[in-house]
Order: sequence, then C-alpha cells, then structure tokens
Amino acid sequence: MKWKTKTVIAVLILFVGAVIGTVSSCKKSNKSAIGPTFYDSIGGTTLVTDPGNYGQTVEQGYLAIRTIVDTALLIIAADDSINAYFSLVLREDSTGNESPYDSLKVNMANFLAVAAGAKDYRYTGPDLIAAHNPDSDGNISMKVTDAAFNRFAYDLGQSALQYRLSNQLISQFGTLLYRYEGQVVQP
Repeated sequence: MKWKTKTVIAVLILFVGAVIGTVSSCKKSNKSAIGPTFYDSIGGTTLVTDPGNYGQTVEQGYLAIRTIVDTALLIIAADDSINAYFSLVLREDSTGNESPYDSLKVNMANFLAVAAGAKDYRYTGPDLIAAHNPDSDGNISMKVTDAAFNRFAYDLGQSALQYRLSNQLISQFGTLLYRYEGQVVQP
C-alpha cells in the first residue's frame, strides 16, 4: 500500500510539473525570453572532474544525468513492477556480459542529456518507437504500458531525489520524460 501512495504523489508532482510547463510555455512568445534549459539548471557545460574516468573532465549537466541514470537502473532492477522490461539486459549483465547493460546506460544518459538541452552530446541509439517495440528490438521483452511508463518515471524521480535535485528540477525532469511517453508506450 505504501508504494501506491508514493506513486500517486510522484505522478501528481509530474502532472503538476507538466501543467506548469505547459502554462509557462504558452506565456512565452519570444524565443529569446526562454530561460535556461533543464540541462543548464543541473550544471550545464561547466566542466568538473569525472569520478568515473580518472583524470578526465565531464560537463556537470551530463554527469548529473549519467549519475541519475546509473542509480535509476539499480532502482529499476529491484522494482518488480517493471524490471521484467529490462530482464534481457539485466540477465546478460549478471552473467558478466556487460555490453548490453552498458549500452543501455550510455544510450539512456545521452538521450536524456540531449532532450534536456545538451549541445555537446549525441544520442546515436535507435529511435524510441523501435527501441521499445519487442518486434524490432530484442532487448525488450514486451510492449510498454502506461502503468510501466509511469513507474519508470517514478523510479527516475526517486533517483533524482537521491541526487538531491530540488522539487522544481524534479518536476522539470518529469515534464521532460513525459514529452516522450507517446513514443515509448505503444498500442
């Protein structure tokens, strides 16, 4: 019963964020009046030491997204309500073949970074419709439902909370995620 309450709260936060995002975007008629992107708000292009790659730097915005994705995939792996969608990738990871898992992490981080406004990263994975269709992608075992997408967004939100993003930024992140729901959830 506890997770249902959390899910309702998360969905409400994401919904309110979407409404606020829609209302505020309707008020903006001049492109030059648009404020910082979500990517800018989480650190943008400021270079910081990359804790995952000794001696290298990474954009702070990308590091934030990469860290959120890394933690989210651990949360998803433990989430019995959606981990079956990732079972093929997670199973291969548990047998020592990390290539599909690592590919998922990089593709998800790159996609979210670009969607958030990153200019120095590229998403080179499959389009979202193909990537979430078991008929065209062997890494997904079934079509994604609305409930599964909501839970996925919730798990990413939980990861963003662990990263200590503010409620406003988590709401912006939810709005960003729900822009792509129609490409992920398929009939």
